[in-house]
Amino acid sequence: MGTLRFLLALSVIASHAAGLGIPMPKGHAFPLWGMYLIDGRQAVALFFIISGFYMALVVNTKYKNETLKFYLNRFLRLWPAYIVVFILAFIFTPTGTNIINALKDCGFATKAYVWLCNVFILGTDSFWLLSLDNCHLIYHPWFINPDSNGASLLMNQPAFSISMEMIFYLMAPFILRSVKRTWIYFFLGVIYFFIIELTNNVNMIYQYHLLPASFIYFALGALAWHYSQIKTFELTNKKLILIFAGCFSLMFVYTLFSMIIILGFTILIPRLFELTKNNKADRFIGELSYPLYLVHFPVLIFLWGHGVAANKIGIVCFGITLVISVLIHLAIERPIDKWRQKMLLH
Repeated sequence: MGTLRFLLALSVIASHAAGLGIPMPKGHAFPLWGMYLIDGRQAVALFFIISGFYMALVVNTKYKNETLKFYLNRFLRLWPAYIVVFILAFIFTPTGTNIINALKDCGFATKAYVWLCNVFILGTDSFWLLSLDNCHLIYHPWFINPDSNGASLLMNQPAFSISMEMIFYLMAPFILRSVKRTWIYFFLGVIYFFIIELTNNVNMIYQYHLLPASFIYFALGALAWHYSQIKTFELTNKKLILIFAGCFSLMFVYTLFSMIIILGFTILIPRLFELTKNNKADRFIGELSYPLYLVHFPVLIFLWGHGVAANKIGIVCFGITLVISVLIHLAIERPIDKWRQKMLLH
């Protein structure tokens, strides 16, 4: 599972860097992994499925009766590495200065909202829906309105998906401990996609950046865990109708993937987890996926600002990002992980 997560993180890097390739003569680049594995947005959606699987696992086992400890564990897993990257981005890229300049004439409430979201992650997803207009944050979505500037107020633009993860974590103990509630959560996601199609709002904001667009993915991952725990799976009429209804409904929603890919990936996850859960090398590789996701965009901004050639920027970004990610994991994440595991056991 760890190698898969690493490859998904590479897909995100490749998408933002317009490909990962070894520079070649005449300005071309030899493509790695066919230039892309999958589109970066699709990679994030698959991350959501994996996250749904893991969260169903932990809230039903390790944190079955420990909701507050679950929340603390998730915060300590996400925030320390994030704030390190935040500080590095502030020092080595112009993003922080640009945000300060954009907010210099704004009131306290606007400045507080922007910086609190940037520092603590939660709420960063809202900036793709907003725009700063005369120091007021107004609803003016990014992809719908080309002049929207909300995402430019983020120190690390890909952090929006981490905010969506955090909101999911807040809901997880109240949803994922019940198969019935998990199915309800799934069908709410299906209904949401029906609504955006019926209202002719099929675009990247509503398909990807708005929180309900993630419900299907998180729910499918969680359902994959629940059904993997049934040792002797008896396909009763009720279960058959439910699974058929879920699969059939996916055929009529316009997600980032086809139904076959979504379901195939979902079915794969439990088996892949069993095959790799005790593999230390695979786990180490997988643990790099989060810092890779965090680090790559500030690195790209730095490289763009220093005129790195387009045919080199992907592979250079990957190299720098990988080195920084390993350092963050070894120096920040691993010590904190050991500490939080000891703390949360008492």
